[in-house]
Amino acid sequence: MRSEARSCSKKRVTTLPRASSLSYFLLFLPPFFWSTNFIVGKALVGKVPPWTLNAGRFSVSALILLPFILYRTPWREIPRRLLPSLFLMSLSGVFAFNSILYIGLHHTTAINATLVNSTAPMTTACLAWWIIGEKMTTRRFLGILLSFGGVAWIVSEGIPENLYRLTLNRGDLIVLSATALWGLYSVMAKRMMQEISPLLLTGVTTLIGILFLIPASLVELRYQPADLWSLEVLLAFVYLGVFPSFVSFLIWNRSILTFGPSRTTLVYNSLPLFAVILSVFFLHETIHSYQIVGGIVLIGGVLLGTLERPDKTAGQKTHTE
Repeated sequence: MRSEARSCSKKRVTTLPRASSLSYFLLFLPPFFWSTNFIVGKALVGKVPPWTLNAGRFSVSALILLPFILYRTPWREIPRRLLPSLFLMSLSGVFAFNSILYIGLHHTTAINATLVNSTAPMTTACLAWWIIGEKMTTRRFLGILLSFGGVAWIVSEGIPENLYRLTLNRGDLIVLSATALWGLYSVMAKRMMQEISPLLLTGVTTLIGILFLIPASLVELRYQPADLWSLEVLLAFVYLGVFPSFVSFLIWNRSILTFGPSRTTLVYNSLPLFAVILSVFFLHETIHSYQIVGGIVLIGGVLLGTLERPDKTAGQKTHTE
């Protein structure tokens, strides 16, 4: 009895943040900023190689996060047993994901990359079921299928026969591997935030990732020199470091804490919709009816999969001290 009492005394129950209107608004901000990543990244193709581009953006993000980690969050109290998982998250989500995605875009079309990348919710849901035992509800499964259908309608330009003409190539497989890495990061984030805050998780994984990105960038620059001090490149680094990196990763991790990895990653499929909208404003492209229809279907799938009743135990988590 004493041992049980001692064991219970070491645990405390806290309340997870409940989904509010603000939570749903914030949920869509990361894919919005990540859609701008494609526009900025496309402008830098041939000017900055992939690992260097990734290193530049996360270096800016690390400089922003460093004061928070050193002075405002208890980074010294991170249990040593979490370090292997933090290193794995850094390698998958910070070091590898965007770099491999940039590499894949050099070997495939934007249409193929968008379609392959839209498998992220299904990949994450399967990994969440396998790694942390998160349930795959019928509603969420239908939401994934519906949002995937919206993406497919957009990339096929409203002509289903166009999908049959798409052929897988090396670039598609590279993008698919990047998508799996992102799913792994999202699933592990849910487990890590049972013990550390989203800010601390974002900061530590970013700083660890930079330790790998900088050497990779230096090696890459020996074979692919780039003018990193031009105004265009510096502004791109600042923007990518602040919004698609620092802000987006922090909000994404917070959303995973609120909604879980499967529901959060479902919103990732709104990325191509934002890309279409931004292309109209910044690239002066024309929006078509099939894009409107696909966007409506896509948003419907996201709402179907995310607006579900939480479990009775979803509002609690246990910390072991």
